[in-house]
Amino acid sequence: MVKTITIVGFLCLAVAFNANANDSDRIDQLENKIHEIELRLSNLESLLKNSSNAQELVTPGEGWESVRNWRKLVSGMKPKEVQKILGEPHRVAGSTIASWYYENGGQVNFFKGKVRDWSEPRE
Repeated sequence: MVKTITIVGFLCLAVAFNANANDSDRIDQLENKIHEIELRLSNLESLLKNSSNAQELVTPGEGWESVRNWRKLVSGMKPKEVQKILGEPHRVAGSTIASWYYENGGQVNFFKGKVRDWSEPRE
């Protein structure tokens, strides 16, 4: 009987140590994953900061013809800001809900004087 209790006790200890080792490995893996995610987030944040600065840099003469300029648009922009980036539209329709159409198939939609959405031209 004592021998059986001793064996059961050792088995319980072995299972407990094994579970603890597995938890330790999982914790290490999770900490590594969190570190990787923090690095990726930091990189994305720096890209966003740089892209807002890039919005000021519009290559003269390209306007609506450059897909890069279309990618500088942001929801909520005012028409004058869009005009500064893309130039004059080919055609305008509407007023409260307005659409600006460009010769390359691109379109900017405004609602109450602010960019709601847009469709980039196809390359």
